[in-house]
Amino acid sequence: MSVVESPYPHPFCAAPLWECGRKLTRVAQGLEPADLVIRDCRLVDVCTREVLEHTDIAIAAGRIAYVGIAPYTAQHCVGPDTRVIDAAGDYVAPGFLDGHMHVESSMVGPAEYARVVVPHGTVGVYYDPHEACNVAGLAAVQQMAADAERVPLKFMLTTPSCVPAVPGFEDTGSEVDAAQVEESMTWPYTVGLGEMMNYPGILSGTDNPTEEVCATLQAGKVVTGHYSVPECDRGLNAYIASGVSACHESVRAEDVVAKTAWACMPRFARVLPGTTCTILLLLLSGAISTRASAALSPMTATPTPCCSMVISTISCAWQWRRALILSKPYRWSPSMQPRVSRCKAS
Repeated sequence: MSVVESPYPHPFCAAPLWECGRKLTRVAQGLEPADLVIRDCRLVDVCTREVLEHTDIAIAAGRIAYVGIAPYTAQHCVGPDTRVIDAAGDYVAPGFLDGHMHVESSMVGPAEYARVVVPHGTVGVYYDPHEACNVAGLAAVQQMAADAERVPLKFMLTTPSCVPAVPGFEDTGSEVDAAQVEESMTWPYTVGLGEMMNYPGILSGTDNPTEEVCATLQAGKVVTGHYSVPECDRGLNAYIASGVSACHESVRAEDVVAKTAWACMPRFARVLPGTTCTILLLLLSGAISTRASAALSPMTATPTPCCSMVISTISCAWQWRRALILSKPYRWSPSMQPRVSRCKAS
């Protein structure tokens, strides 16, 4: 199995860091002017839960080169051609990255999905279109990717891994095998393998799911998981050992704690960015301790089932905005969730 280099190795950034790192270093020191400077904003620090008043931000090559927190400013980054924006105390916050979702579950296509969520601060989604793939195979996935290219939302594909989800039981319109997964890893918008729901196949060493994982790893991409078993010993260890480096399917508080502990280990370092609504709701409701929450990232999945809400990302972004911009803890309750149109299958 050979690794095919993508002709577009960095489709989701303005410039790869190895190309612009020297320029950013010079801009930060004032040796070169920035392309853009934002003055006097309130920067929302989602790590420390602070709002940093009177902050300047200098941007070059599409990346942040300098952050000046009062009393420091970005005046030294301003040149004759630098565009300067006076934020006048407006908030600046990191964009929301949805760590795991299924666009088609919202009952709209990628472009329409983007139209609704981008104004709420969502800048990227890691999507696994396994429902569309179950119907029409990878051709449907490519069609969705083509639609996604029309909008200012980063659609990062994780190739569906379990099509059909339950072999021999479902009457699906397509099947995806390891060879097709290997081919999809060469696509410029593919970042990994979609949730490996077939954990029994992984644990038993079944050929196709194991080879899908191997093809993904050999391409240098991420294998996302779906380990929904309430078990934290041999099975979880074996699943992680296979190469799975993310899991969004924790159903108990102790599962969260166990997977958080594994986040300290290199082989499971990416467990948290794909954590689901279950963990988010446990965290916001105070059901899990700070031991589990300390390493949790805001890059979580949506807080409600995608199939029941047209755009559930809005709800999650709204709750994080309340928790972080107000810079104070609060308890989540269903009554706090904004109204979003529900959609029923016909």
